[in-house]
Amino acid sequence: MRAYFSACLFLLCLTGQAQAKDFKFTPDAAWQTIKSDYQSFYTSERLWRAAKFYGVGAVIAHTNIDTEFQQWHRDNVVSGTSKDVAKVAKLFGEKNILVPLTLVAASMQIADASSKTGAWGERTMRAYLVGGPAMYAVQLLTGGSRPSDEYQDAKWRPFNDSNGVSGHSFVGAVPFITLAQTEGLAPWQRNVAYFASTLSGWSRIHDDAHYLSQVLLGWYMAWESVNSVNKNDIGSWYQFHPYAFYDGLGMGVTISW
Repeated sequence: MRAYFSACLFLLCLTGQAQAKDFKFTPDAAWQTIKSDYQSFYTSERLWRAAKFYGVGAVIAHTNIDTEFQQWHRDNVVSGTSKDVAKVAKLFGEKNILVPLTLVAASMQIADASSKTGAWGERTMRAYLVGGPAMYAVQLLTGGSRPSDEYQDAKWRPFNDSNGVSGHSFVGAVPFITLAQTEGLAPWQRNVAYFASTLSGWSRIHDDAHYLSQVLLGWYMAWESVNSVNKNDIGSWYQFHPYAFYDGLGMGVTISW
């Protein structure tokens, strides 16, 4: 974690004055960027929205939904082909790969202040920095365990473990959500980017490393982190609503972007 945050801080110092003609190391510019991102992240609206989303995550974790979905996935999805796909998808959630890659991308702003790749790299790293501490805190607070651990369930046991939120899902989603929210993309390109943002999280379900609720919470943390960097608090981007069918009641969710 220390190397992760050191890399993030280095990037912000590096890109803080990338628009200037003569590049200079300015920690003050980096600090102002961090401060602005955190002010955007820790708003009452965003925190209240997070509380509701984590409430849904708690319901999934403390019922049979997580364990039954895990078993269904093993029986109906896992195959030789899926193993090959998951092996590649997992790499997108490796912070030891993504953080250096993002640093390289962001450094392009030094040579060309208008570089779209550089802007993507900077905003991606800023999202890692603003969301990383919160994600790590809720990992400990929920205390969830992996499907392969001794408990064999997704129930939250505060501070007992650190897998209640998927770090791979968070790390792998941030770059693609950042890309999806870049101006100028066609609708189909935006949808492809959002789909790609789910792959690293799915790979963890595939490998019995995380439950569904843990992957969803990791993706959600990525979404809020990117939106806070973009100063794009879009309010209720999802809605839950009940519905009835022939033999019971259910819950539906509508997501918009």
